Amino acid sequence: MKFVANRPIILASKSPRRKELLAMLGIPFEVTGSNVLENEEEISSLGLDDYAKVLAVRKAKAVAKRYPEAAIIGADTIVGLEGRIFPKPENSEEAKLFLQKLSGQTHSVVTAVAIVTGEEVVAFAHETKVSFYELDDGLIDAYIATGDPLDKAGAYGIQSGGAFFVKEIKGDYYSVMGLPIAMLARQLQLLNILSLKGGATKHDD
Repeated sequence: MKFVANRPIILASKSPRRKELLAMLGIPFEVTGSNVLENEEEISSLGLDDYAKVLAVRKAKAVAKRYPEAAIIGADTIVGLEGRIFPKPENSEEAKLFLQKLSGQTHSVVTAVAIVTGEEVVAFAHETKVSFYELDDGLIDAYIATGDPLDKAGAYGIQSGGAFFVKEIKGDYYSVMGLPIAMLARQLQLLNILSLKGGATKHDD
């Protein structure tokens, strides 16, 4: 299976995890940061899906201004529990508070993706439910000491040390990592930004 890009593609994120996931499509793309603030008070009253979509669109649009001929992909991942949003922690102390709150609970991880091509904007979101085991402070402290939680929403990375916290997941694992790659590939095909090269021929039964 091989995809072909029909126009330049730019990932509006410097996240190494999103870069790794987009690379799974096997197509050329560029990476550039958007420098958009992620924790904005004026949208804090929105639901998780809409909150994440607004930020994903802002990130993509910020980069689209510089690259009008390209398809810009912006994304935002947020963690929520009982109406509270858990962004990237500001320090180790906040990371510990987040993980203590998530301990033994089932929380939501929403990743929104925005695709901007010229004036057209398409945005979608995927919610995954993640359940944690009960976490003792010793385990939390040991994880925080690695530095891994400080650049991740909810203060954990499911693809790294945070994997040891996870009891169950219902939804898209890759979305929790930061990019629902299957949903994205399908949407890029619908928009004719990607084409499938060498697709199988359909035979009649």
